[in-house]
Amino acid sequence: MPRLVEVSHPIRDGMVTYPGIPVPRAELLFDHATSRARYGNASEFLIASLHLCGNTGTYVDAPLHRYTGGADLAALPLDRLADLPITIVDSDARAIGPEMLAGAPIAGRAVLFRTGWSQHFGTPRYGQDAPFLTAEACEALVRGGAAFVGIDSLNVDDVADLTRPSHTILLGAGVPICEHMTNLAALPQTPGRLHAAPIAWVGGASFPVRAYVVLGD
Repeated sequence: MPRLVEVSHPIRDGMVTYPGIPVPRAELLFDHATSRARYGNASEFLIASLHLCGNTGTYVDAPLHRYTGGADLAALPLDRLADLPITIVDSDARAIGPEMLAGAPIAGRAVLFRTGWSQHFGTPRYGQDAPFLTAEACEALVRGGAAFVGIDSLNVDDVADLTRPSHTILLGAGVPICEHMTNLAALPQTPGRLHAAPIAWVGGASFPVRAYVVLGD
């Protein structure tokens, strides 16, 4: 039987994803006890709202994140977000270059960069000297026909480079980006398929996903 492996961070009230981004805030509208009067004491429900920045937890970027007039989340094709065969690229380098892709199958696949950096998530270390993809690596991904690119790190770009070449190249080619992935160490080098679809937000540029991999043929 296929096995499901979760590769996204749970979202918690007040959690920090990217330093400087507003943290999520949960608001309880009715708890079970106070909701009973609304249902004539016949039933009870918990009703809450969650206010968050789209760049919270493990999220997907659409081209609109980088480009005025780019495709928004609702316009992303499902075949670039779900049921994608995965290729895992292991790297312990900070700047991940195209040499790491040599011989790896890329076309039509979700290429997931496994750096181990997610072990620092939620700590100050996470935002310091995090691994990233070089422009050359992203050009190779686009040339190779990657359908989706994910990383278990702070950003696909070196955050010190304000030109953001990796976002520019990948989103310019219509390749969705998933940042802040986690638990990639649980994925063996066996066949698997990624599901990482955000909500179909018209006008939305980034939004959290509950990403998971289905292992097996």
